[in-house]
Amino acid sequence: MTQTAPILRPLNDACDASALKSLYTESTGPGLSFLTNFLTQPTCHAWSLWREDVVVGAVWFQRVEDAAEILDLCVLASCRRRGYGRQLLEASLQALAPVTRVDLEVRASNEAALGLYSALGFCETGRRPHYYVTQGGREDAILMTWTPDQA
Repeated sequence: MTQTAPILRPLNDACDASALKSLYTESTGPGLSFLTNFLTQPTCHAWSLWREDVVVGAVWFQRVEDAAEILDLCVLASCRRRGYGRQLLEASLQALAPVTRVDLEVRASNEAALGLYSALGFCETGRRPHYYVTQGGREDAILMTWTPDQA
C-alpha cells in the first residue's frame, strides 16, 4: 500500500482549527485557543499539513503588507524528524508570496527547529536573553529572519 503525499490545507476558522487538538496536547508554544483567536484577524494566515486523514502539522503567520512573522510551527510528536515541518514551512512560504521578509523566534535549546530554519535560509538576527521560562530557570529566544534572496 502506498501512502499519499501530504496535503497543505488553509485554516480559515475555529472549526478548521479544532482538528488540530492532537498537535497541541504537549506543545510548549502558544496554546491552540490562543492561536485560533488569530483566525478572526485579516493579518492571520495559517495552514495545516495532512497525511491521509491525520493532521501532522500546522503553521501560523501574522502578515502585514509584505512582511510576516511565524507565530507557531507545530508537528505531531509521533511524526517529527520525517520532513513534515520542512514541507509545511516551504509550502506555506510559497503560499505567502510575495513577502520580502519572515521573522520568528525560537528557544535556544530547540536544536531541531534551529536546524530546520537554518537549512531553509533563516539567519539569526538577534537574541532575547532569558526570555523563556524553563524548569531550570530561563533560556534565550533566538530571533531569525528569512528573505527570498536567502532561500
